[in-house]
Amino acid sequence: MVVVLAIVAAVPLANFIATGASRTLFLSRSNDADWFATMAESPLQTGDIANLRELAVRYQELYNTPVFVVDVDSRVVATSRSGVDVTEPDIEVALASTLAGRLPAEPPALWPWRTGEMIVARPVVNNGRVLGAAVLRVPTENARDQVQRSLLLLLGGLLISIGAIVVGIVRPITRWVLRPLKDLDNATHQITRGALDTRVSTDGRAPELRRLGDSFNSMALSLHQARQREREFVADASHQLRTPLTSARIHIEGLSRLSPTARFALSDIDRLGRIVQRLSRLAGSDRPGADADGNEEPLDLAQAVKERLVGWKAVYAADDLELIIGEMVPGGVAPELEVDDILDVLLDNAAKYGAPPVEVSVTRDGTEVVLAVRDHGLGLGSRDLKKVGERFWRSAHHREMPGTGLGLAIVRSEAARVGGRVVARPPIGGGLVIEVRVPLIDDYDA
Repeated sequence: MVVVLAIVAAVPLANFIATGASRTLFLSRSNDADWFATMAESPLQTGDIANLRELAVRYQELYNTPVFVVDVDSRVVATSRSGVDVTEPDIEVALASTLAGRLPAEPPALWPWRTGEMIVARPVVNNGRVLGAAVLRVPTENARDQVQRSLLLLLGGLLISIGAIVVGIVRPITRWVLRPLKDLDNATHQITRGALDTRVSTDGRAPELRRLGDSFNSMALSLHQARQREREFVADASHQLRTPLTSARIHIEGLSRLSPTARFALSDIDRLGRIVQRLSRLAGSDRPGADADGNEEPLDLAQAVKERLVGWKAVYAADDLELIIGEMVPGGVAPELEVDDILDVLLDNAAKYGAPPVEVSVTRDGTEVVLAVRDHGLGLGSRDLKKVGERFWRSAHHREMPGTGLGLAIVRSEAARVGGRVVARPPIGGGLVIEVRVPLIDDYDA
């Protein structure tokens, strides 16, 4: 609609430019033709045309415009150049009107695509009697070039105007129309970050967008309720299992002094207790900001790892496994990071699924502190590396071995709780490296 209105307004403006240029050129040359008609009055009566011919030649040299004078019978009596053909259609029409005592009509508009000369004729009159006519053959190239430049400027102004209208009117309208979709996109990103209570407004929207918003809110509510039920189930199961497991352990611990079989049962009870503890921690780590306390001092990750390794060195030594303590670079991390649980999972996995020697190190990498545990076992394939940390996932090579598939999921949740991440990669020389990368606290003073 805007384009149509702009074109409707531009057409008469373009016609005005072309017609105005034609009229200006015609009027300026009409004055010259009147002067020649006056100068030709006496020569046409006396027959002395030498001076008139000289005036025509000088005029063409000065203005680059051919001129000629004819008598009442359309015979050329003086010209600035030879070869004038009075039978040319434009000249013939102009002479027929002029010699009849009438002024020719104004020429048509000078459009850039038109060619040819403009014929300007004026009658030579004495006492009301037409003696002949003075005719100018006016070139129009320069005038048409000027019209073309003016039309290009008009077109440029038209395009700028349309662009301004689009920016000033259409763009805000488009943004207003698409705002509900932008709100929906922002809400989707919030949910992917864990804010399951995010909702979109459906007030004042089009019916289709209102239905879309209602459907999105229903989906978000169902997802929120499902996650809440999952947390409640895990928390309730952990709580309900903890008491009978403790009671069973007390009874079996008494029997273990009498029966070797009871000692195996005690080991299984302890394993079940660790599973319950991990489930409880995994449910709590889903809550954003759980256990966070911004008032505590940063934790030196290297120091915490070294303290935990004291006990693990004895465990590894009892199983004839080599545990190497590598580089330990001090670095402050969030105090709520459960270093003991993370290291227990990584070292237990390395002992069960990898091969010695197992190396533990703490380093810095830019703005991150990196806890790395490396073993020299078979490692994992590229597909399995992408699944490390998924709940209840276990590699096909390790499914026959004892485990729940929750260990690395807990590690990943613990790292994410303080803004960190878990990276699994194959090191040079084979094996597997699990890196827990957490943000470095800049103001930590080692």
